[in-house]
Amino acid sequence: MQRRDNPILKLCSLVYGAGVSLRNYLFNSGLLREHHYDIPLICVGNITVGGTGKTPHIELIIELLRPSYRLAVISRGYKRSSRGLQDVTPGASVQQIGDEPKQLSLKYPEVRLIVDGDRRRAMRYLMALPEAERPEVVLLDDGFQHRYVHPSFSILLIDASRELHEDALLPAGNLREPASARYRADCIIMTKCPEDMSPIQMRIMQRNLALYPHQQIFFSHICYHRPHRLRSLAGAASSHRGGELPDGVRLVALSGIAAPQSFHSYLESKYRLVERLVYPDHHSYRSRDLAAIAQRYEALRAESPDPLYLMTTEKDAVRLVELQDELPAELVDHLYYLPIRTEILYQREAFEQMLQRAASALPPALRR
Repeated sequence: MQRRDNPILKLCSLVYGAGVSLRNYLFNSGLLREHHYDIPLICVGNITVGGTGKTPHIELIIELLRPSYRLAVISRGYKRSSRGLQDVTPGASVQQIGDEPKQLSLKYPEVRLIVDGDRRRAMRYLMALPEAERPEVVLLDDGFQHRYVHPSFSILLIDASRELHEDALLPAGNLREPASARYRADCIIMTKCPEDMSPIQMRIMQRNLALYPHQQIFFSHICYHRPHRLRSLAGAASSHRGGELPDGVRLVALSGIAAPQSFHSYLESKYRLVERLVYPDHHSYRSRDLAAIAQRYEALRAESPDPLYLMTTEKDAVRLVELQDELPAELVDHLYYLPIRTEILYQREAFEQMLQRAASALPPALRR
């Protein structure tokens, strides 16, 4: 029996949905106050559990806006060990700030990154900065349900392989909110689309969403860069940055992400994938995990005289690089990670124009 057909889970979903609907009603009616700010605030989020690609889309937005604006990103820092507000510094560890903020800080050291579950406190901190340091645009990472902070522009991500009309509320399904919550978004992005998605497939998805005329919809897909050695994240010598692995080499996939299927599919298309080591999303690798990985690597390496490599995800790499001293040197020398980026299909120029308008538009707090 599927989760969504389980009568007990369906009953729990009704109770959960009633609570979510009450909360949204309180915000919509003004009984719970949304805070407005006199700065463009672009929210990127979802209404489902599991990966929809928020971090790659945040990176895409940073790439498009950073030439023109001073940016800041607010993230809750999921599974971090610290508490309260953290103004991220270059030396901050994954344990202090979380894996996704660490990934962003390594890629974009010039972008101010604030880690705090209380987005209002984070906004107060940013707005109190000296004018020369104060951001001109704030990106709110995974803030669609955090309604105490009102975004001036909201982007909702939906996994194209898990359309909303085919899903159900937690715990029977994967929806954090009813599918009708999509109408709060200014823009919808269907993520993880195949690169060759046909126009008719896009029209069907758009029809299923039944959006309002003012809502824009785009489609994105994942692009993989050439692999890099794990050591390169630690600032090792250029010889460790490595080139692309030869096609067909023996490879072990190591991942701790929500949906590793596309990662595995890509590796299968280029290499001889002999093992998949899969851990939960945002997994904090412990000494026993590292020992098990090393043991399995040695066992597989002994099965063939051909070289054996490990490939991990970019998100896992920022965790593993801080633990590399606990792994055998031979394994670390053969450990690579696969950087990714996301691209908009067919309408990139329209997407860029939309973002530029959102970044330069007068926030609601100043329109009154």
